[in-house]
Amino acid sequence: MKKKKKPRQRVRIYGFKFPQNLLEYLRNYQTEHNLQIPASAYAALLIMLKQIHREKSSQGKVQELSLPSNARECRLTYSTLHIGFKFLLKHGIIQEEVNIDGKDVYYLPHYEQSCSSEQPEDLNYFLIPHSLFETNILAELVRTSNSKSFELLFSLLTQFRHGVATIDHTNKIDELKQVRNMSTLKQQLGKRSKGVREALEMLEPLFYIEFVGLKYRGTQVWVHQVHFSLKPECVIENSDAFEVYPLVAEFSKETERILTDLNIRYKPRDLFDIMISFKQEVIEVLKYIAKNDGEHANYSARDSWIESYFYRCLGNFENKIRDQYEERPDFTFTKSIGAYFRTVFRNNLKAFVERVIPVEMIRTANMREFVEAGRVPVLHEVLTKY
Repeated sequence: MKKKKKPRQRVRIYGFKFPQNLLEYLRNYQTEHNLQIPASAYAALLIMLKQIHREKSSQGKVQELSLPSNARECRLTYSTLHIGFKFLLKHGIIQEEVNIDGKDVYYLPHYEQSCSSEQPEDLNYFLIPHSLFETNILAELVRTSNSKSFELLFSLLTQFRHGVATIDHTNKIDELKQVRNMSTLKQQLGKRSKGVREALEMLEPLFYIEFVGLKYRGTQVWVHQVHFSLKPECVIENSDAFEVYPLVAEFSKETERILTDLNIRYKPRDLFDIMISFKQEVIEVLKYIAKNDGEHANYSARDSWIESYFYRCLGNFENKIRDQYEERPDFTFTKSIGAYFRTVFRNNLKAFVERVIPVEMIRTANMREFVEAGRVPVLHEVLTKY
């Protein structure tokens, strides 16, 4: 029996990856070494993970980490953040190496393996909302040395990633709830009821928090359970713009590998420029190509062609550079990487489309773009330019 295709997730947490096995490693490390990771170290780790996301580094390496600017962004003192970062280095959670330019590079061991997945439903990472960095949560948890509240935050976000996959619109996000007994929270946070409530107040910029099963005994209030739900600013609704997101992430990862193998010096900005060039020169041109299955537009054929074209361009680039190395062992690639790839993507697309994509699908795509966007179809302009 043919396996039913899993429907596309409609809503997701809008954030950056935190590998699940890294979280497990941290838990086990604390147990084995009988220590508590300080709040400043958790803050430094989140900053490192966000920087990996910013630099689009599939290998978990960062070249442009600036602790002073990150401290300002997160409302932390530089000395506090520096102490947290040194803790991560000392315990091998973050490691350091020198790149070919003699510059210090920091990386998370096994990050690439941790965030890759054979099956899209495998939850081998959870997502930290970008909106966390727009709040005072990091500053408050570090100021009050609330390292266990960081662990509660990670636990909640892990479970919410499962839940978000089940809803079909962002306005239903408040239907998702995580429940914790007060007795469990007291044990997890190592605090009395008042301390638990104070700790939870610090998480309110990300969560709606409701105390349930209240009992009053004189002037004391007893809380049985606490309900958590994500705030809307933590999630984003998927659209066709995100259909190709996994592809682009895969392209960036492979490009990074090729550039590294070829010993070509590049900066995170170069990878970003290549992906932007591909998006503008190829994805935006082909975005309206789809098969209509009677209910929804099917973009699988389009994405397959996009993938094929990208790897063809990347493969040709790799072969050309290797040929140059054979002819001139001292060869150095000196061109702007982003500009070079933009030219390659643009100049080869017409021949690829004419050879691979059926004429009828091209006509239908042009009509869709004209009706939906109210402009001369970009694909039509590309095919009739010369």
